Amino acid sequence: MSRKGVFLFLVLAVVIAGGVFAQEGGSGIRHWISGEVSVIGAGARYEFMLTDKMSIGVNAYWNSLFFFWNEVEVGASFRYYIWKSFFAGAGLGFHIHTSLNVVNGADAMNGVAFSPEIGWKIDVGDPGKFFIEPGLKIPLSFGINEITDKFTVGTGFVPYFGMGFAF
Repeated sequence: MSRKGVFLFLVLAVVIAGGVFAQEGGSGIRHWISGEVSVIGAGARYEFMLTDKMSIGVNAYWNSLFFFWNEVEVGASFRYYIWKSFFAGAGLGFHIHTSLNVVNGADAMNGVAFSPEIGWKIDVGDPGKFFIEPGLKIPLSFGINEITDKFTVGTGFVPYFGMGFAF
């Protein structure tokens, strides 16, 4: 299966799973949509509240440092709200990255990423109308390096700032 085929399959699976879980959950504001910016990238997220403390969602992001580093990830996420607005969570998804470095020359990897994250969802004004969301995720990628044809484990560091609305 090509990269595009795998990518489309994962997106479709996450959307279907979100629809299945959308039938249950707590009351109140349940749908949260945001855009995110990081130091060198951007992303988008949809989050569905299962209960007042747990949510599932889908997200995608892209990071780039010119031609030295390019990274794309699409996946599903789970969050647990420890306090009212502070959360810890994890994402699981499809990850692609390419890079140029001094030691290995070029790297290109496709694989699976597990991304632990922490952050705050802060309502600004009326609850759910507009919110900001600073956070940090650390993607751990597992896959085959296309240049060396060896199994590779990579890690990243993605501080982000999200803004969005709820309904």
